[in-house]
Amino acid sequence: MHQLTQEERDTIAANPFGDSLNALRNTLREAERGGQHDAEQEDIQADPQAADSADGPRYPKVFAAAMKTLLNTLTISEAALLLTSRTGRESLYSDLGIVRTCVAKGEFDYQQLRQLSCLVIRQAPDVDIWAAAIDLIRTISHSTPPPSVPLSFDGTPITHSSASQQGSEQTRRTVEARIFQEIRFCTHRAVDGFHAKYFNRKSWNKTADRTWEAIKDRYCGGRWRDFPDKPTQDEVYKWWFDLQKEFLPGARGAYYKSSFRDMVGDEAKRRVDLIVKERKEEAPDAKHEWKGVRVIGELKESMYDWKGTLLQIGRYVRDVFAHQPTRRFVHAFALYGAQMETWVFDRSGPYSAATFDIHEEPERFVQVLCGYVMMSDEELGLDTFLEKNDGKLFVTLPADCRGKKRKLELAPDPIAHQRAIVCRGTSCYLAKAAPTDDFGCVVKFSWTSDRRPPEANLLIMAHERGVTGLAELVGHHRVTSIAEMREDLDFSKPHKFRNTPLSANNSLSQSLRTRSQSHSQSVSGVHGLSTGKDLRKRKSVGSADRPSKRSRSNSHDTQVELSDEDLTSPVLEVHGTSLLQRNDAPFDNRILRVLAISPAGRAIGQFESIVQLMEGLRDAIRGHRSLFTEGKILHRDISENNIILTNPGEAEGFKGMLIDLDLAKEVGKVSSGARHRTGTMEFMAIEVLFGVSHTYRHDLESFFYVLIWLCARQGWRFSGDSRGQPKDSMLVRWYAGTYKEIAQNKRGDMDRSGLEVILDEFPPMFEYVKPLCRTIRDVLFPYKHGLFTGTPQDPELLYTPIIKAFDDALVAVRKGEAPDDIA
Repeated sequence: MHQLTQEERDTIAANPFGDSLNALRNTLREAERGGQHDAEQEDIQADPQAADSADGPRYPKVFAAAMKTLLNTLTISEAALLLTSRTGRESLYSDLGIVRTCVAKGEFDYQQLRQLSCLVIRQAPDVDIWAAAIDLIRTISHSTPPPSVPLSFDGTPITHSSASQQGSEQTRRTVEARIFQEIRFCTHRAVDGFHAKYFNRKSWNKTADRTWEAIKDRYCGGRWRDFPDKPTQDEVYKWWFDLQKEFLPGARGAYYKSSFRDMVGDEAKRRVDLIVKERKEEAPDAKHEWKGVRVIGELKESMYDWKGTLLQIGRYVRDVFAHQPTRRFVHAFALYGAQMETWVFDRSGPYSAATFDIHEEPERFVQVLCGYVMMSDEELGLDTFLEKNDGKLFVTLPADCRGKKRKLELAPDPIAHQRAIVCRGTSCYLAKAAPTDDFGCVVKFSWTSDRRPPEANLLIMAHERGVTGLAELVGHHRVTSIAEMREDLDFSKPHKFRNTPLSANNSLSQSLRTRSQSHSQSVSGVHGLSTGKDLRKRKSVGSADRPSKRSRSNSHDTQVELSDEDLTSPVLEVHGTSLLQRNDAPFDNRILRVLAISPAGRAIGQFESIVQLMEGLRDAIRGHRSLFTEGKILHRDISENNIILTNPGEAEGFKGMLIDLDLAKEVGKVSSGARHRTGTMEFMAIEVLFGVSHTYRHDLESFFYVLIWLCARQGWRFSGDSRGQPKDSMLVRWYAGTYKEIAQNKRGDMDRSGLEVILDEFPPMFEYVKPLCRTIRDVLFPYKHGLFTGTPQDPELLYTPIIKAFDDALVAVRKGEAPDDIA
């Protein structure tokens, strides 16, 4: 019988059944009489497994009616709303609904219900009745799917960044909401040592001191002369630029104001109050490019909407990082009337100095005013690792353990970059070894957790273990870390935003807090995951003699269900540990690493034919299988950015490869202890969204989402005709909302009718990919009392039929069953 935690026992004790079960006892006793001996009844409480030997109730219809009433009684109990769900739903209340439906349809085995019935008859303690009810939920809702690996909550908690918002979706409301998710538990204010670190003991301090001496006559009577009593933006602009014109004419940088018209180079229109960029002789109407922005500034009349101002600054900083992807950090400031707050944003979050009054500390204000336009590139947080020569970019990396170095020339623009603040900040550039003209390598910059093994180590390990379909390591280097950049600063607890729980975990972790703490010994997962000590088994769905019940007919309206004949392997009992990873450090220490790999390839989203898309994805899945089964390494970050199309002559015959092992881990290794793991929300598996530790099946589910995404999104670009492209794509629901909402949206979209709605967004040219999508859906999401989302123990149950599905689809195209332009 299921073991309840003390917290659950207390909940049950506080919400007793009382006499609500009295009327049922006689009915159940009468229905059961004759179906078992009295001695057998007495054995039930001592040994619940004794119930398995009974034949059946004497009056089956009476028994079924009584059990429906019993389940209704349990459902309306207050305890049902308070006890944690065993199927990834709101509470046990929802779980009981599944059981009630099965009983109402007659889809149950008497032995499944007998233990609960006998305990009610014997007037067993409430805690035993609830434990039996939980056993029943776990048995009925998970009775038929394939054998699954243990469900675990010991993986690193995920966080969501603002990277999913692209193009016109980058509205202020949408982006700022995501930025808040990024920074809400890693924002620090009034950091000791901030002003001294960034504005004292600098080479330009003497110049700033002379500026203060010269500017003193503008300050008298304890306040700045000419500073407006009512600090409207226009009046502050005039005061600010008067100071710059008179006292900062020779600084290397300069302050500029911007408008929607003159901030260029971005997909979304922005207007920043103040920016600092390199001083140039420019026309008054000159444009400002984001790649040239050095500092961000905002002017407000008061601190009334402090949080809104921070998110607004964050939106601009996000744009700076997007256009300067190798930048270390970004300076920013806000002037609220006469109150000034100076900020630094890096890949572990924003932090600030204590707010000060510019009237009360005029010399400090002048230091800041001068500092932002006098700082060196390194002090501004610009990239100083890349070498610049004759307008070209170069990087020098150790090529082997003997210290030999290799110099590579980079293409001027990245082929991929991450559009967010608190993240790995991954950016990739094509590269070549001089003096060749072949950009045959990719150089990647990323800020990875210091608790994770370097990607280079995993690549070396994978190749030593014989993994195929994986990029080769050319060279790598450790550049710096967040801890090194924040040296001499004293961080305490993060800032507590109003109405926000103080936790280093995201909303997903918050929603699972009760589950993970209350059920660390035995936790069930998302609806459909196999649990319990069930010894039933399932045949391989990839075998040649696959049963017809497991196959899909030509009609996509057929809903696949599993029968008892499909079960052939043992089901392991689920377990879980706390999702909340303890990390006592005041911030996440990320390490900036540079890595060069070969071959270069190009992003999967740049496919030039549908056949190329399918071949690239199929071979990337083949590589994933080798990485997992031979290399014993799980990738855990499948996305359109981490799959490349390759020349098979340069890639061991593979037409698609996986890259980016930043989030990968060795199979069987304990959690790294990293505070969080940033994921690409639109490609994240349903169970992962619910907090379940990553398995190989989750990566395969992500491959499926990549296929759908590329067809429904990039397919319109490929077709060259966007007239039929839906304006309000259903796929927005895959990254907009809470983790729970996104998981529920995906679960609905993977249902029979739900998937068809998604497939309707494909361009007409991609009609021939739809059967492939339906087949993969059937393999990944077999159906019985809801979608099965668990992980079979035997990986070939999924790898083999999925790869075969791609092969079959490609054969259909090559046989002429699809138009020539598809190929």
